[in-house]
Amino acid sequence: QPKKPRVDPATGLMSAADFAETLGASRSITVRVKCPLDDSNAAWSLLGQEVAVEVDCMATVKEVKALLKAQLGMPENKQQLKHARLGFLKDALSLAHFNIASGALLDLVVRARGRR
Repeated sequence: QPKKPRVDPATGLMSAADFAETLGASRSITVRVKCPLDDSNAAWSLLGQEVAVEVDCMATVKEVKALLKAQLGMPENKQQLKHARLGFLKDALSLAHFNIASGALLDLVVRARGRR
């Protein structure tokens, strides 16, 4: 009988290793990112579109942002990724840490600092 993955009662998430194991040999996932409609910076091409990014589940959020930079032209330090249930994702943690599976939808938020 296969071992049942342990779920943290506080967060409701499996450990990153257990989650990656559930995906099998192919740990590649496709994450959908919903971009905002923001014409304040034309070079970023934020037109409200949805962008698909294919990455390994053990990739960090920072690596996902680097792929988004290549597609959108938006610097990583101006990006924040938000999950509907989990809130904002930390750059140093992997997608597997957050149990983000293929087809998950993340929201891209423009990081604004120093505004009142």
